[in-house]
Amino acid sequence: RRGAVLRVIVREYIDKASPVGSAHVARAHSLGVSAATIRNEMAALEDEGYITHPHTSAGRIPSDKGYRYFVEALMETDRLPGHMRQAVQARILEVEGEPEEWAVVATSFIAGLAEALALVTFPRARAARVKHLELVALQDFLALLVLVLQEARVKQQLLHVDEAVTQDELFRVANRLNASFNGSTAQQISQQSLALNPLEERVTRTVTKLMEAEDARTAEVAQLAGMRSLLSQPEFASNERTLGLMDLVEDRRLLGSLVSQMAGDGDVRVFIGSENPTEAMRDYALILAPYGIPGEIQGTLGVLGPTRMHYARAIAAVSFLSGVMSEALTEHYG
Repeated sequence: RRGAVLRVIVREYIDKASPVGSAHVARAHSLGVSAATIRNEMAALEDEGYITHPHTSAGRIPSDKGYRYFVEALMETDRLPGHMRQAVQARILEVEGEPEEWAVVATSFIAGLAEALALVTFPRARAARVKHLELVALQDFLALLVLVLQEARVKQQLLHVDEAVTQDELFRVANRLNASFNGSTAQQISQQSLALNPLEERVTRTVTKLMEAEDARTAEVAQLAGMRSLLSQPEFASNERTLGLMDLVEDRRLLGSLVSQMAGDGDVRVFIGSENPTEAMRDYALILAPYGIPGEIQGTLGVLGPTRMHYARAIAAVSFLSGVMSEALTEHYG
């Protein structure tokens, strides 16, 4: 019975953003008990920390603990309508391009459903691996190294050489190194014992330097959508709260690093208010899921919004898009 009362309070507050009173619960919801019993149950819920009351209001609102119990024990699983799932899946899979274009579709869809800020980090490998390298002669003593990594990232670096070099010589060097380095990480390349000539040594040092820089690069939130919808929520009526949100999302590299660490490797994860790791995020709820090819390449997608979030709908959207993005990546990278 207490759980039923808490479910009503959470749902009412999510829908209307107004504190919920016992009289309203008794009048609008058939719980089969008297108004006095509902008042007693609400008093017990407040004593146990599941609800609280803002200022002098007679109504009650859920606490972080109340939202957590709702998500884990009281929330009914939501499922996106079949026609909606088919339309979004087709839209992503028909996009001929890179993950950047899929991210635009995914964030727009999630933001619209959750009425919150949707975010996506681009997929990255745990450690960069060589897919292919090319050497192009530009001048007698200058060449261009083009390094293609397995996660479809391309790095370029000018190489100054001590002796004039022809394109044929560069082809031979590239072919030999491709045969040795294909699929290798920077660490694996460094551990190989190869008899290299000076040019090959120069190329190898440059390749490992580029890969180490890629490995050290932190994830970055590359696509955001839904800021206007989020700012229209009552929680952002004050300029102070709005400025705090802008500060939070302005540093996309910091935000990307945080969500990538928090998402983990498994299913959808939900962080509510005080459960978030940084003080700046304690007023928000964050729903995250990884996507990609397990053990090879992974990104993160999710929703950032006030703790008064439609959790079932947001979780359903994030979970579905995680699967669709993983499928698209698998097809794209084989």
